[in-house]
Amino acid sequence: MPKLGHIHTHLNLVRRMGQATGVDLSEAMQAGQVTSPEWADMVTNCRGCACADSCKGWLDRQALAGRTDRAPDYCENTATFARLARVAAE
Repeated sequence: MPKLGHIHTHLNLVRRMGQATGVDLSEAMQAGQVTSPEWADMVTNCRGCACADSCKGWLDRQALAGRTDRAPDYCENTATFARLARVAAE
């Protein structure tokens, strides 16, 4: 198992990815679209990802350009963000 990254770093990355993809993670949790275990899994997935440095750069570029439609393919949570974005768009 890969060494997990610092929890606060990856918690921030998950939150930023939500913002970049138009997903309000707090709202999704309140609406029951993300459970506490799913949220924990998202952060843990991110902590185990080898692309954290690439992700930081990608998020910085998105912040300058505005919101994107989807997380990058290398994101460990791409499918979850895509699902939540679809639900938010309904």
